[in-house]
Amino acid sequence: MKKVLVSLLVLAMVGSALFATGSSEGQPAQQQKTEVILGTAGTAGTYYVVGAAMAASVNKNSNTLNVVVQPTKGSMENLNLANTNDIQLGFSNSDGVYWAATGTGIFAKSGKLNIKAVMNLYRSQAQMVTLKKSGIKTYGDLRGKKVNLGPSGQTIVEVSKSVLRAYGIDPEKDITPFYLAVDEGLGKLKDGEIDASFFVAAAPTAGVVNIASNTDILLVDIDKAVLDKVTSDFPFYGKGVIPAGTYKGQDKDVNVVEMVTEIFASAKASEAAVYEFVKQALETQPQYVNAHVSIQEIQPEFASKTVTELHPGALKYYKEKGLR
Repeated sequence: MKKVLVSLLVLAMVGSALFATGSSEGQPAQQQKTEVILGTAGTAGTYYVVGAAMAASVNKNSNTLNVVVQPTKGSMENLNLANTNDIQLGFSNSDGVYWAATGTGIFAKSGKLNIKAVMNLYRSQAQMVTLKKSGIKTYGDLRGKKVNLGPSGQTIVEVSKSVLRAYGIDPEKDITPFYLAVDEGLGKLKDGEIDASFFVAAAPTAGVVNIASNTDILLVDIDKAVLDKVTSDFPFYGKGVIPAGTYKGQDKDVNVVEMVTEIFASAKASEAAVYEFVKQALETQPQYVNAHVSIQEIQPEFASKTVTELHPGALKYYKEKGLR
């Protein structure tokens, strides 16, 4: 009797397997996606807004790749996380990527990191924001004030200090420096805990738009002579303008230092994953272009012209398109 029961049980199991197989015939098995992490910055900044929109589009259109967006403290943290492959992709300004990849500039002492360039995205502006009621109208007025220079150890700190020095202001002695991320710095500015906040992001920046919606703000303009000096001393930096009307209450153009924001990769990131990311990010750009005005600049020709050596996956895509 036991043998009969066992035989019936085996037949039932075989039948179930055959039924399951037969019912899925003609339906392709779902392909498992490779997951990569994209380091951005604080959620109030442009890195996060653009990164989230781009990742959503890649995930929607790719059959092989899933991009997870990770808020971070910004460029330097992204570079260090990519060096250990804790993230596979990250946002940074082009100066940071070049210095990290070559072991020069701010990485001269610590040595080069294990990263490669992936794509230029857009031009970012170095913005100094204050409240109109502060009485600050020029960089010279920052003397004796509480000023956020950007997160400690980030490349933005080098930019902000360079601008202050060009005005004859010692960033360690002539102001009270704070070293805060974009969203934290803007929050303390709004609450009156600091007098001005310096950061690099593509304008309009979400955090500034939020403050300007109910508080009178002022973007601090850079004198032409100072702008000439800073951009000649640092070839990664260029001259930019934030047009009047970019923020509520901004009634005139503001001259700023400008630089390229790019995405880089851990050198350990797979060629296939980076290739797919570049392909989808560029070819589906029209699907997420409305998320932020800076996304309009994300175009294949500009994307391919990185200063730093490209990751093999990115290089493969650009070569296929005749861009390299």
